[in-house]
Amino acid sequence: MNEATKRQLWRILLLGLSVLALVYIVYQVYLATHQSVRTEVARQATVNDTVSAETFVVRNEKYLETSSDGIIIPMVSSGSRVAAGEGVVAVFDSEESASNFAELARVQENLDRYNRLNKRKNSYAVNLSAMSKQISNSVIDLAATVDSGNLADIQEQVYDIRDQLLTRQIATGDNVSLETKVTELESRFKALSNRNQGYETLVSENSGFYIDSADGYERSVSYKNVKKLKPDDVKKLMKADPEEISDKVIGRVSSDFDWYLLCTLASDKAKTLKTGETVTVELPYSAVSSVEAKVLSKSKPSKDKEVAVVFKCNRMNSYIASLRKEQAEILLKTYTGLKVPADAVTTDRDGNEGVYVLEGKMVKFRQLRTVYAEEDYLISSETAREGEKGDYLKLYDQIILDGKDHHDGEVLD
Repeated sequence: MNEATKRQLWRILLLGLSVLALVYIVYQVYLATHQSVRTEVARQATVNDTVSAETFVVRNEKYLETSSDGIIIPMVSSGSRVAAGEGVVAVFDSEESASNFAELARVQENLDRYNRLNKRKNSYAVNLSAMSKQISNSVIDLAATVDSGNLADIQEQVYDIRDQLLTRQIATGDNVSLETKVTELESRFKALSNRNQGYETLVSENSGFYIDSADGYERSVSYKNVKKLKPDDVKKLMKADPEEISDKVIGRVSSDFDWYLLCTLASDKAKTLKTGETVTVELPYSAVSSVEAKVLSKSKPSKDKEVAVVFKCNRMNSYIASLRKEQAEILLKTYTGLKVPADAVTTDRDGNEGVYVLEGKMVKFRQLRTVYAEEDYLISSETAREGEKGDYLKLYDQIILDGKDHHDGEVLD
């Protein structure tokens, strides 16, 4: 390579380096005179303020006892309503008699079902699309029930789907002989009825809910005095051991349809609850996902600043009937508003809490109506207070995340 070529290459290299240096200088000047602004859109959010609590269930319960050592078969399902004088349990002196009774009940259920369908078969409105949609929805509901683990009412759902499928068969002209099925079931029912069953019936003395088990806590606290309990009383219930149950006890009847959930809460949490309001109580470690409960009463705060709270419920099924000591999540209040990152919050020169937002290239200060706050975000209400004046954060405002270094009216390039 000759000298002329070398000099030419050096000139090109030096020119390239000069251009890179100039670009770098221009970039640094741009960074010094222009600000990179990160924003987040103000969107609506809903949060739940909850508190964890140990709860104790109180019912007006009385043991069901039998003097017989026979085989026991419930005549009604656990958690079902029963009337005063209604038979709730059958006690048999032999396995054969018990088996015959159970089979008779199954035949009776199917006979009622086919008789019901047979009477309606000529009145079906043939809308196959609607029928198919109804069946699909029922199957989806059944799947959701299985997934939730709350299987108390699953038998009824299965029966409903079964009847819907049979109804569709009839509507489409399938050869479904309901009369033949009814005749077969009637014959079977008559044969079973003629057999000597030999059983004793235990009846409920009062109207209420039948529960097919006992846990020894039935007499731990007076049902009528729950509103008088103090925080220490509730704590003692949580720690109490169950009483020994006689082997003659075969279940119980809760003679009032209302039952109570007791707990203690810190006074600052309890004050959020208003007597008479209905709240959601989640029971995540039981087969019962949640119950709706009304705040019945609150005690005066103890010296430890705790309050005994009594919730009243009246929903019942086999899973709820088995509740006693449960870990709960109590929904104190629901807040809906605009979600604001905590690191964007600042104050203006007048001490008003707010954020800076970007409108085009101009920075504007917007006040907040904080109704709920966590460490990393807060919820600002969209509802104006009476007599309120000023510019407040609105839905879809562009919140400046590093707004503390800005000021109202600033224009960004």
